[in-house]
Amino acid sequence: MARPACEAEAMTEFRLISRAALVALMPLAGLAEPVAGSLFDQVSGLRIAAYRAPLPDTVPGGRVVGADQVAALARGGALLIDTLPAPGHRIRDDGGWIIPERHDTLPGAYWLPEIGRGDIDLEIRDYLAGALAGCDTAQPMVVFCRSDCWMSWNAVQQIAALGFTDLAWYPGGIEDWADHGRATEPARPLPMGASLCG
Repeated sequence: MARPACEAEAMTEFRLISRAALVALMPLAGLAEPVAGSLFDQVSGLRIAAYRAPLPDTVPGGRVVGADQVAALARGGALLIDTLPAPGHRIRDDGGWIIPERHDTLPGAYWLPEIGRGDIDLEIRDYLAGALAGCDTAQPMVVFCRSDCWMSWNAVQQIAALGFTDLAWYPGGIEDWADHGRATEPARPLPMGASLCG
């Protein structure tokens, strides 16, 4: 049975509006496709699932850097922030982290586990804000994780939302650093309640 012309027009208009709404929900990262299902939060645009996957070429709130630039920024006083998660962790009463697996990071980097989750919980949100309390909002920072790790992409945006303006994103992360023949060192998570700019 054929639909009346006005119903067909309404369906076409609905499809166009739905498509426009999906496009509006895309993260501002140059992604070619609309937000897919449950991979991104529909309000923030942050990645909330499948964190180990190919990354976009850009990140809102930051600029992309490579290994040589990271080394130069570190020599110039930039804070290096490792966002690798710590599955299975526990937090002691004194704020220390109990981590089930060893993790190596860039020399001098601060490891802030779990801050790169797109659905970050209140305790970790407060942990991030506390870690950056006292820092000048113009303090240069390099945010990284592993290669193909969306945690660092999310974290750049979360740090930018706190008012920080000089953010570099190192999407190659720890593996790229090691692939360039650079040394790593054992990481220790920043305790809860500690600040990087004390």
